[in-house]
Amino acid sequence: MNKNKITIDIVSDINCPWCYIGERRLHEAIAASDSNYDFELRFKPFELNAAIAPEGMDRNTYFTKNYGPQILSQIDAMNERMTENGRELGIAFNFDKLTTVNNTFNGHRLIWLAGKYGVQEKVALALFYSYFTEGRNMNDIDLLKEIGKSNGIPAEKLEGFFESEEGKQEVREEQKWAQQAGITGVPAFIFNDKYMVSGAQPTETFLQVFKQVAPTIEQIKTADGESCGIEGC
Repeated sequence: MNKNKITIDIVSDINCPWCYIGERRLHEAIAASDSNYDFELRFKPFELNAAIAPEGMDRNTYFTKNYGPQILSQIDAMNERMTENGRELGIAFNFDKLTTVNNTFNGHRLIWLAGKYGVQEKVALALFYSYFTEGRNMNDIDLLKEIGKSNGIPAEKLEGFFESEEGKQEVREEQKWAQQAGITGVPAFIFNDKYMVSGAQPTETFLQVFKQVAPTIEQIKTADGESCGIEGC
């Protein structure tokens, strides 16, 4: 039996916890779909903090600058809520290790390169884990190279990659595409190049979306014509 194909563009940023949760919920939905569909996942970049310097910014300074000083009294409650959401999906958020908000442009270049070798999801998940569980710097070139090599990108392709111009224009074009599609926050999921779902939706919601967007063939009512069947013509 031929399966309906569903392409999903996952628009996300590496340092967005809801993007991590949304991707895991989507993965749960795919696993629960009983192999009724053929899925093609494609990761697209969206920089939440494109103006941050390469060395990053202190996390409390970042929150204060963007949301005002009153946000500092709310961070612990926000982290606890996020930690509980992550625990249900097997994600270990360690917010106590996150002292810096990093520039993620090079991380998105790595994900773009991973697409050439069919390992985008593996690389993206490794980046999420490295940041949110291990608290590591998402703009550490040596770390990015190691993540790439450990998840299927040939070592020789990573030599000199970040020092080159490769992938820069492509990532910028994909970010421009997301903006033109009307995306202002992430995660966002685009199904079959047509339908968009915003936010880290529950697994059950994704399952319903699969049913709605899967291509179907509808028969046009006409008079019967001659045909052949399994028992002959």
